[in-house]
Amino acid sequence: MESRDVLREYLLEPHRGDRDDFELSDTTPLLTYGILDSIAVMQLLMFLEATFDIEFGPRDLDRRRLDTIEQIEELVRRKIEESSGAGPAGTGAPGAR
Repeated sequence: MESRDVLREYLLEPHRGDRDDFELSDTTPLLTYGILDSIAVMQLLMFLEATFDIEFGPRDLDRRRLDTIEQIEELVRRKIEESSGAGPAGTGAPGAR
């Protein structure tokens, strides 16, 4: 399952009983619309760390990186690349730009 699909399922789970028509697009502003609050963001990051065997640092806790599924998925993808030694730009060198 793609990280975006895992992320979407995680975010939709709490709303399944509330509304059948609840949907999230890749660009729905999760923080701006109040779908996620600070506690929910921390829970989400812990879930993603456990699911994808990655670690988030303080620099990753930036609202501009965590407001949409698209942004969070990009962050997860980068963290997976970094943890596999591929480096940020997929160059094969950790830390290379």
